[in-house]
Amino acid sequence: MPVELLKQEKIVLTVVQEYLNKNRFFNMKEILPFIHARFKMASININLRGIEELLKSLAEKKLIVEGSKLYKDDILNNLKRRKIYDFIKENPGTYFNKIVGNLSFSNHVVVWHLSILLKFNFIKAERIENHEVYFEFNFDLKNSTLKYFTSKEKSKRIIQYLKANDIGITKTKISTNLNIHINTTSKYLDSLERLNVIIKKNFSKKILYFLNEEFFEE
Repeated sequence: MPVELLKQEKIVLTVVQEYLNKNRFFNMKEILPFIHARFKMASININLRGIEELLKSLAEKKLIVEGSKLYKDDILNNLKRRKIYDFIKENPGTYFNKIVGNLSFSNHVVVWHLSILLKFNFIKAERIENHEVYFEFNFDLKNSTLKYFTSKEKSKRIIQYLKANDIGITKTKISTNLNIHINTTSKYLDSLERLNVIIKKNFSKKILYFLNEEFFEE
């Protein structure tokens, strides 16, 4: 989502971009005299205090970050960073190893680009079950746990299996037919039931699992 800027913020940002394009890092104290000198040359009437406040506003909006030579418009120009961002956007609730495995990037490359995407508010992270999982920045985190569990491969297989067998299936049959250990099957069924994705019913002393049709209609 584009960030709305005041006219004066746009003017300051243009000079900041010129400064950073000379392979410099953003530092509030060092950039202030540079911008002030540019404004004097262009007869722009904004004093040092005003420039500082505008810079703080741009930093709060994550358009510039202290210690970085990048600015927000630059971030997705890097091909690998763009691929990581797109993967997270298309797979909300994804995690580090999945990004590495699917994109075939080295660990240190993914770590670096994730840190940049986080700094500039392109993505956000949440900790679920000892995993740090990633979402596009505007994603509604009320659905974060749901997205995390339903994006896992075993969850997808169980959901698809129940969709194809809508007469109700026992835990043992799910475990056997999907070749997933019974304890692991229990863990996933419990999580999916807690998230209201599936429901269980008692029939003749058997517990059968079904997809929750109301959930999928929402």
